[in-house]
Amino acid sequence: MKHIGCLSGGKDSTALMLWMRENIGIPGVDWTPVFCDTGWEHPLTYAYIEGLNQNVLNESLIYLRSDEYNDLIDCWFDHHMFSTGAVRFCTEDMKIVPLHTFYSSLDDEVTSYQGIRADESQKRSRMRDEEWVDDAGGYLIKRPLFRWTALEVFAYAAKYEIEPNPLYKMGLSRVGCWPCILANLRDIKAYLIAAPEIRPRLIDLEARMVARTGKADRHFFPHGFIPERFCSITLTTKKGRVVTVPTAEDVFSYIDRKDIDQLPLLPARSCMSVYNLCE
Repeated sequence: MKHIGCLSGGKDSTALMLWMRENIGIPGVDWTPVFCDTGWEHPLTYAYIEGLNQNVLNESLIYLRSDEYNDLIDCWFDHHMFSTGAVRFCTEDMKIVPLHTFYSSLDDEVTSYQGIRADESQKRSRMRDEEWVDDAGGYLIKRPLFRWTALEVFAYAAKYEIEPNPLYKMGLSRVGCWPCILANLRDIKAYLIAAPEIRPRLIDLEARMVARTGKADRHFFPHGFIPERFCSITLTTKKGRVVTVPTAEDVFSYIDRKDIDQLPLLPARSCMSVYNLCE
């Protein structure tokens, strides 16, 4: 039996690594930690993950990458669009497929451990502590932190003197991807304060996507992300409905006008994948 723990660099997966070290045994000997690298993580997250690899995981972490795409940008360009909350091909292509490719390469049966918690969202609360998945030849998923609270997760890491990902302390509610397509307004504001290079990064990426596809609606942030009057793109859908879409610059300009306390405190829209690979 191969025991595999999935690490993302978020608070829950960090606690999972510690739980497995305490309850299953030596990482790299009794179980294997893996990280599905999209190539779209913040530098601080990469540094944090490598720190865990050296100080917690006995330098046994396996980095998994897509065999088809160089990174998430390459994946987006191939799909001619940015992934959205409703169309999450980023998770499928960059995380699930590489993970299943790895599982399929193993001769042993696999138990996959996730740091998913029931109180993260209503949908997650309907999941189970354990379940069987038929993909990749079939494997068992275990969620040992399923009944834990966020406070218990942070306290568990603190017991081992492990600091959380520094992005949390910068105001980020989620740390997977830079930024995640599901980041909320406060997350983007926090990024602008802590890592202002995100502005030219996204503006340039949008320009490349629009030039590549020839379509004016290929922007990173979705319709409704900011009030319509602050959006500069107006489009007519195939059904004849007129909608507004913000450019990245629209979003940044809107956020620039607001103090962080004025922005809606929306819960982070959680990854809906049953595999919980994003947080």
